[in-house]
Amino acid sequence: MSQTRRNFLYSLLISLLALPRIGRSKPQARNFDTPLAQAMEREIGRHEPLESEKIKLEAPDIAEDGALVPITVESNLADVEAIWIFVEKNPNPLAARFELESLMDPYVSLRIKMNESAEVIAVIQSAGEYYSTRKKVRVVIGGCG
Repeated sequence: MSQTRRNFLYSLLISLLALPRIGRSKPQARNFDTPLAQAMEREIGRHEPLESEKIKLEAPDIAEDGALVPITVESNLADVEAIWIFVEKNPNPLAARFELESLMDPYVSLRIKMNESAEVIAVIQSAGEYYSTRKKVRVVIGGCG
């Protein structure tokens, strides 16, 4: 097998592993008035995430439009299994959830909606433990309503 073909097949395998898992869990009814504590308990259980400096959360200090707030999360923690992004004052605080395979880098970049100025919280599950970091983002025009 040629080297370029091998690289293509390896890239294809990694891409397939990154696809969302269909049928992995039952869909849950969404409650759009869920406070942050309930949303975090529903997602990560009763675990209290520890604050960690090994998580880098990049978000703007001031977001002109709450409909498109760029967020980047990366970590130096080993064996990252999942990444959650919560927004404190959104109608549904869970903004995103990513399940990572062992071959994937713990890095995600996305745009989220924010209803109003609030803290953005990144939670990472690494080797069975939960770690978090947070950043306050001021929103000029809300994007959820």
